[in-house]
Formats: sequence, structure tokens, C-alpha cells
Amino acid sequence: MPLWDYWHHIEYRRELRKGHYLHEYTEIVEDQGWVLRRRGMTPEEYFSYYTRGCAEDFLGRVRAKPGTWLVAVYRTGASPYGERTLRGSIRMRWPARFLDASSAEPT
Repeated sequence: MPLWDYWHHIEYRRELRKGHYLHEYTEIVEDQGWVLRRRGMTPEEYFSYYTRGCAEDFLGRVRAKPGTWLVAVYRTGASPYGERTLRGSIRMRWPARFLDASSAEPT
């Protein structure tokens, strides 16, 4: 187990209709990306940028359904199952074009 304390839970909720979300995935990661900064970006801009990059990677790997997703990031500190503190969340569109033909649902 790593000696660092950068554990995070990333929760993915797909919007079913306005204001109603379905919690579909939780990813547990040991990642210090949220404590870094990028020149020319505010902390809020960098949080959105980094969270979106992580979400696009994960949603692509799990072949998630297209739609609007709420992605929330919680820090858990030194343990992956420690007390969770919300770092922030973003709302993003996950387009169907990222799905390949074999993963598309029949219409």
C-alpha cells in the first residue's frame, strides 16, 4: 500500500431527468492530481479540468451510457476508507460518440 495520503472517491451519477440522478459508479483512486496547480488557471478551473479528464478516462473504460453526469470528488486522506470530505463536483456531458458499436444499446 502506498505511503501517501492522496486517496479519493469519485462518484458518478447519471442524470435521469432534471434534478434526478442515478448513482452508477464509485471509483477509489490514490491520486495527488487535485492538489496540483496549472499556471494560468484558478484552483476552480483546474479542479474542473482535472476532474473532467479523470471522468472521461473512467467513463470510457466502463463504456458508460451517454448523457449528463454529475461527478463528485471526495478526499479520504491516508486511508481509502477514511472519513470523506467533499472537494467539489462538476456536471458534464458524456457524448455517445465515445462508445463503440459493440457497446451501444439496441434502440
